[in-house]
Amino acid sequence: MGNILIAEDDADTRYVLKAALESGRHNCAAAASGSEALSLAETLTFDAVILDLVLGDSDGLSVLEKLKSEDPGLPVVILTGHADVQSAVKAMKLGALDYLVKPFGNEELLLIIEKAVKERRLKREFDALRSHVKRAYGSEPVTGSSREIKNTAALARQVASTDLTVILSGPSGSGKEVWAREIHRLSSRGDSPFVALDCGALPENLVESELFGYERGAFTGADRRKPGLFEAAFGGTLFLDEIANLSPGTQAKLLRVLEERRIRHLGGKKDIPVDTRVIVAANRDLPSCIKEGAFREDLYHRLNQFTLRVPSLAERKEDIPTLAAYFLREAEKLVNKKIESISDPAMAALAAYSWPGNVRELKNVIIRAALLSGGRILPEHLALGGAPVPVPAGGADVPANFDLKENLRLARASTERRLIAAALAETRGNKLQAAKLLSIDRKALYNKLKEYSLE
Repeated sequence: MGNILIAEDDADTRYVLKAALESGRHNCAAAASGSEALSLAETLTFDAVILDLVLGDSDGLSVLEKLKSEDPGLPVVILTGHADVQSAVKAMKLGALDYLVKPFGNEELLLIIEKAVKERRLKREFDALRSHVKRAYGSEPVTGSSREIKNTAALARQVASTDLTVILSGPSGSGKEVWAREIHRLSSRGDSPFVALDCGALPENLVESELFGYERGAFTGADRRKPGLFEAAFGGTLFLDEIANLSPGTQAKLLRVLEERRIRHLGGKKDIPVDTRVIVAANRDLPSCIKEGAFREDLYHRLNQFTLRVPSLAERKEDIPTLAAYFLREAEKLVNKKIESISDPAMAALAAYSWPGNVRELKNVIIRAALLSGGRILPEHLALGGAPVPVPAGGADVPANFDLKENLRLARASTERRLIAAALAETRGNKLQAAKLLSIDRKALYNKLKEYSLE
């Protein structure tokens, strides 16, 4: 099923086209002139266009050029008479997908339109994969032999076989996005796009435009139509991280989308059907957010068709050797040198540490250790908890570096890292509240999170 624009100046032909397409369960909008077709294309989203080369007020080729300049990925099917095949060839050079020679049969029409809609969907998937799907390189693996991780994996496999909406809970850094990707991979949607959005990483006024898309002119700077992430993830999975950060207005719109399976662009006038599975994650306890008035109870119950808790690294310490070995192989590529192994004393130190930053912290510790080591990771290379690397042999009271500015910079970095981690713990992962607690703006906090690998 697709949304099709018919641009044809002959009323009888328009009627036949519309009836044939609607019999194939497509939604249709009809235009009797080139200007009307362009006006509809400016305000509505279409999966394909059927364009007659001969229109009353304009040349079909000029309409084709304008359509493709506004939306290069829009499939356009040309209608032409026997004498206009040469013009149809010109249209193909301008980017038309295919052409129909009058008279034509309904079966031929529907086959070409199905091809056009499929082309549009493939283009959206390609754009989604290119723009939003992160590379698997360097991400935490879904692996381990602990009872906790095996239980989590078993539940993930069960829910993957359904289309249920899933809430992933667990501490920051435990790998909730990794598990969302695993559920997607195991599902029947695994060959379709996986699109992720951190709801706390964007200003409030941009979240809706990212989720639902917008039409040209919807707001200042909206110089062309932009599909939203629900469309980018069509047929696949949309992962919404830190969902508790959504504003009440966006929560209401999300609830409507989940119930009706339709979205509307900002500034748009028409609902667009979507087929997207939603998985969400929250660092904060959503029932507590409901009591505080920060999260809608009806949205919570709509999302909570299945909850999967991701265990902290402290709860699955027997998986540390496996994870550390994986991250070590990845770290070798980043630091461009061969690391022989992690020594037994270093592995014992990893096992004894509390891991407040979970799997993400383990990955960063291994990368730093690989950089500092001479080929074998020792306890002094780990710098657990953000502590500075111990001074090499030569005197505990003799610093390795007397540079005052450099030592002050390191001390400041250590203090900032400690305070930011404490603020995030105090606010249960709410970055907006943490920024207020630290008396800095949210952009500065995000820069610090990236700088100190606290994401």
